[in-house]
Amino acid sequence: MSVRTQKYVFAASFLLPAVILYTVFVLYPAIQGIEISFYKWSGLSMNRTWVGLANFARFFRELTAPNDFFNIRNYLGRNVFIFFFGLAAIFLGLVCAALIHAKPRGANLFRVTYFFPRVLAIPAIALLWSMVLHPDYGLVNSGLRAIGLEALAKPWWSLQEEMPLQRLGVWTMGFVGIWAALGWYMILFLATIQNVPPEYTEAALIDGATKSQTFFLVTIPLIWETLRTTIVFAVMGMFFVFDLAFILFEQNANKNSDMIAHYYYWQAFGANNWGYSSAIVTVMFLVTIALTIGTFFALKRESVQY
Repeated sequence: MSVRTQKYVFAASFLLPAVILYTVFVLYPAIQGIEISFYKWSGLSMNRTWVGLANFARFFRELTAPNDFFNIRNYLGRNVFIFFFGLAAIFLGLVCAALIHAKPRGANLFRVTYFFPRVLAIPAIALLWSMVLHPDYGLVNSGLRAIGLEALAKPWWSLQEEMPLQRLGVWTMGFVGIWAALGWYMILFLATIQNVPPEYTEAALIDGATKSQTFFLVTIPLIWETLRTTIVFAVMGMFFVFDLAFILFEQNANKNSDMIAHYYYWQAFGANNWGYSSAIVTVMFLVTIALTIGTFFALKRESVQY
């Protein structure tokens, strides 16, 4: 056996288990999901009825139905709304990374504090905040009542008749999401900023640039690839927000925080419409691919070498 063949065999021995696992647990179920989207299937038997594009037609029919609070457009709108909270988490993570990189007093403490939520699992985060924000005995409302601000104590996850509160659950989940994701973005940007040679920023400061100008005109272009990657991943996850909202709000049986993922989950496991659920997932998958590719090229800039 030649040396070249040995290298191929050695590489294949490491890649093959991962390829097998990916094929069995990701690729095959994805293909099966696309196939199921063309059938009417309850998921409880082996009997399936071919319906062609009927499930997709139903989705677009419901998408264009008269406006109602509990319709697909509102589900998608909440996903887009949460996406902007994701962008806010990216921005705040970048700001925190820049501030910690300046090495203020207590920088290590801030670093650990910001990153701490990242070590918690999403279910733990959801359960923690469901207790903190409980309308009756939660820390937030109890604290507001204790200092005489009972008017500000809100049912943070309840559906109220007043229009402003109909989105309160989405705002709540958005801020919890920022708290959970901030530390990850902070560490990611901090590691990237620390790899930027200090000569670039020092030269800019010597030439008369302010610290803010140096950050936006020197540092940002040098870490642009990392920034673009985080935004692309935020786009990729926009229509698949599920676990945090499901655990945080499902126990209260409200719909003001439902996302599109909750809708196709309910269609599959609640209404036994597996074909329709798979059709929704397929459409969201294709839309996500299109948005991801579009975002990737829209944010593409000339690579800066250092």
